[in-house]
Amino acid sequence: MPELYEQVPPASCHRFEAVPDDLYAVPVENLARLYWLIALIRAFETAVLALKDENLVHGPAHTSIGQEAVAAAVAVSLRPSDLIASTHRAHGHFLSKAILYYAPEGYSPLRDAPTPPMREAVYRTLAEIMGLKDGWCGGRGGSMHLYDRASGNLGSNAIVGGGIPLATGAAWGERLQGRDTVVISFFGDGAINQGCFHEVANMAALWRIPILYLVENNLYAVGTSTRESSFVEDLALRAIGYGIESLIVDGMDPVALYLALQTIVPTLRRQPRPFLLEAKTYRHVHHAGSLPGSAFGYRSKEEEAFWKARDPLITFPQRLQEAHLLSDGALKRVQEGAEALVNEALVRCTEVVEGKRTIPAALWPDPKTAAEGLRGPDPQGVRYIEREEIALRPMTLVEGIALAIRRAMERDARVIVLGEEVANLRGGAYGATRAVVEDFRSRLFNTPISEAGFCGIAGGAAAVGMRPIVEVMYPDFALMASDQLFNQIGKLRHMYGGKARFPVILRTRVGIGFGYGGQHSMDPCGYFAQFPGWRVVAPSNAFDYIGLFNTALRMEDPILFVEHGQLYNEPGEGPAEDLDYCVAYGRARIVRPGNDLTVLTYMTGVRLCLQAAEHLAQEGIKVEVLDLRTVDYWGMDYAAIGESLKKTGAVLIVEQAPRSMGIGARLAEEIQARWFDWLDAPVARLTALDVPPPVSRVLEAAVLPDLARAEEAMRRAARRER
Repeated sequence: MPELYEQVPPASCHRFEAVPDDLYAVPVENLARLYWLIALIRAFETAVLALKDENLVHGPAHTSIGQEAVAAAVAVSLRPSDLIASTHRAHGHFLSKAILYYAPEGYSPLRDAPTPPMREAVYRTLAEIMGLKDGWCGGRGGSMHLYDRASGNLGSNAIVGGGIPLATGAAWGERLQGRDTVVISFFGDGAINQGCFHEVANMAALWRIPILYLVENNLYAVGTSTRESSFVEDLALRAIGYGIESLIVDGMDPVALYLALQTIVPTLRRQPRPFLLEAKTYRHVHHAGSLPGSAFGYRSKEEEAFWKARDPLITFPQRLQEAHLLSDGALKRVQEGAEALVNEALVRCTEVVEGKRTIPAALWPDPKTAAEGLRGPDPQGVRYIEREEIALRPMTLVEGIALAIRRAMERDARVIVLGEEVANLRGGAYGATRAVVEDFRSRLFNTPISEAGFCGIAGGAAAVGMRPIVEVMYPDFALMASDQLFNQIGKLRHMYGGKARFPVILRTRVGIGFGYGGQHSMDPCGYFAQFPGWRVVAPSNAFDYIGLFNTALRMEDPILFVEHGQLYNEPGEGPAEDLDYCVAYGRARIVRPGNDLTVLTYMTGVRLCLQAAEHLAQEGIKVEVLDLRTVDYWGMDYAAIGESLKKTGAVLIVEQAPRSMGIGARLAEEIQARWFDWLDAPVARLTALDVPPPVSRVLEAAVLPDLARAEEAMRRAARRER
């Protein structure tokens, strides 16, 4: 084996069981906290199911009745500054982490009354599940999307396994910033079969990320048992293949869980690395709802009775009383205190009208706020300029890309670059990091070929303060990471009430024109623009690229930079000295004025349309060409488009994307809706044929717009011909 490879001992998996005397190894105050949290979660979940049955919870309600010991043990074992990320079955995890965070230091349910912030935590959690304005996310997240960054709740997630990469990235980001934070990623037995878990588990082991993967194996994913879904019954064994140590523990025993965590969590602080804990547990009711699973035929009443006898809400207080650690009276006070917290929240969230419980109208969110929080504000106090205002020099697009990344890393230590080959080949596969490799090698991270993994990890790192720049080698490969890019990074800011931040810059290189075929030749602008959380930038030159990149780094949103490979080495211009200027996001540029026709285009379309417009000028047709530069719906410069259209009366949209995949159809509809009375003819479009680009040089050329087609399309549009 070459010395390059570190010799790592094989990982192992162990089973841990607590014995009766282990009760005495836990401080009494923590035993009381464990029982209090178990009782609190049970009372809360019971209330949620009652509200659901009364149609006061809109959408599903996945409760964790029977699994409370896991959430309680985790909350008691963590620091307030530690972080958790959870699943669609998250109420218990979220509530226990939040209420202990908002509790005063040393809080004891045996002697202390809950403080107003603690009562507020219970109320806001219930309000969020009910979709009310006082919820953590203003009612947008509901039962499955709970978020409170202050208390260490990174967010729960409705996509099975979808939150695992984000949690892993958050743990990585915390470590990169020099903090000894431990992050726990909760997920179930169903999620361990998701590919994203396996991608990030490998990366977590490679990069020594201090994350605890906590698998709550409640034996069923909806109604499919683990025996049907996993060949290996003990799911913790599957971590061995990634070199990750793992432990199996009784998830119905809060003492066993607590003691296991007392070893695991401090170890992860001292020796950052991933660890997997499998908690064997059980949910007493069906996947969503108050009926037992046996009512749906996928498990027996005998099985349910077996697990019911092991219910931690029953067995744990019995053990405490028998060990003379807590008296019957003390246990009763703890349970009644927990139930009182939930009852108070219920009273605040509902009212009784004519004998029926309902939701007061004053608690609903204002419908006018529905679109708020989708994106952060544009930067303030920024110097926006255009090319006429600074000295320029010859510069190719790829040179501009490399300089922009380098300058970003010089200015901000939080900027990191990750992707396939970014630190290899003297500057990445296409030279985009060649100005960075020598001076910032420690902040360049070569990734495995695991797009879902490294895109999700970047999102998690961004959520805790890092500024990742991610290279996806070809846009087509982004489809491998669709969940992380669109369901997660693109949606969660809005779903979490506008409170979360995902400042990820995603770079990708369009391969059209190089004979790479249909799986390497996607123009992603129209695809990404379907997800309104993403900003989409498509520069045609180095000057615009650097200025827009600097603007993007001042934003708090995910931004896609689309780079066309055919432009990488084309002669152009960039800044002679100043690398810190900004180009305004959402501002198109008139690259050729005219009054007969407005042409809207971007990337390679700019060069093509300028050539065609030059030829048409000889026929007396004056074409105005706009380089859109930013091409998502919210970033489109409608003011510039409208002003040009009012002058010319006709519009042609030119793009290399296939007809069904570009931005043209949406843009045409928007133009006709806004300026119908100014149009002398329908909006015209020139696109590629609606097929994947072939490999053959002749066939690829036949599919794509060329100069002759551009001239003919402009000529017909200027003459108002269909």
